[in-house]
Amino acid sequence: MDSTSVRRPVPRSGWVFLVLAMLCTAPAVVWLVNGVWASLIGPPLVLGTLAVGIPLFARESEDFRGACLAVGWCLVVLSVLGSVFGLFVLTPPGIVLLAAASRSRPEPRHLPLAIGALVSAATLGFAGWAIVETWIAPHFQEPDALVATVQDRSLLLDGGFPELLTYDGSRLGHGATHVDLSSPGDGPGGRLVVVFDPRTPDADLTVLRQLLADLPGVSNVTLCAPPAGNCR
Repeated sequence: MDSTSVRRPVPRSGWVFLVLAMLCTAPAVVWLVNGVWASLIGPPLVLGTLAVGIPLFARESEDFRGACLAVGWCLVVLSVLGSVFGLFVLTPPGIVLLAAASRSRPEPRHLPLAIGALVSAATLGFAGWAIVETWIAPHFQEPDALVATVQDRSLLLDGGFPELLTYDGSRLGHGATHVDLSSPGDGPGGRLVVVFDPRTPDADLTVLRQLLADLPGVSNVTLCAPPAGNCR
């Protein structure tokens, strides 16, 4: 009999958990898309996200298990050490990789299966909710802000009428709940955004728009589209 140990293929459940681990990187990917890649935690977050796919190259059970254990523990340790910086988002894929490693054992245990399934469900559920709330839902909301152009030499940009443009919009009234006046940046002029209660009657909204249009140096008062969450 050949002394070479029998090499077993990777079980289907192992591949399933590997796919779940890759899907669990969704929160990290969202962070990277939103610009975190350019910050201090960007490089380890990118490397950690890419490392989850390393076990894909394994074709035998032992190699697959070793890759999942190595990458999984590295992600867990990295996420713990960098938790205060936001690397905790690597914890779920790390745990699910450990569950994938357990499924490739000759006698897989049930506890890692339950933990991996629970972590996957919680992570994917949260990621789905966050994606819907952040990227999808705002495009189905009614406009709830007025945006206007402020000319370069407007008194507003020089500190004029600050008592009217309070942060909470209380001095403007007519449904205003938030005021943001941006000063000139690289280009001329500025921008005035006034958020209002979506339940504001049309009559009050008309008055509010006219109040803004009458301010010195303010022009092009329009409803913010897309909704205010993307205009602030």
